Amino acid sequence: MDKEKDKSKIKIEGVMQLTEVIANLEKLTADMKAGLVTLSAGDEALTLAPSVLVNVEMKASQKKDREKFALEISWKKHKEVDGFADLAD
Repeated sequence: MDKEKDKSKIKIEGVMQLTEVIANLEKLTADMKAGLVTLSAGDEALTLAPSVLVNVEMKASQKKDREKFALEISWKKHKEVDGFADLAD
């Protein structure tokens, strides 16, 4: 099976008001607590099922006239094990 054909990707970038970014992050938090994260762009959507254990990378930087914060969360897909999903609560 060709792994590249199995890949789905949605990217959202652009300028938003801070209140809109906060609303998106709050939705992300609620989705992660529920066990499914859905990202939509136009008529495309991608739903992910976070694992109980995730890799997290946070970066912050400052320059003279610009600040930046980046967050990346990743995990490996796995089959559910009885009782394992209960640890997410």
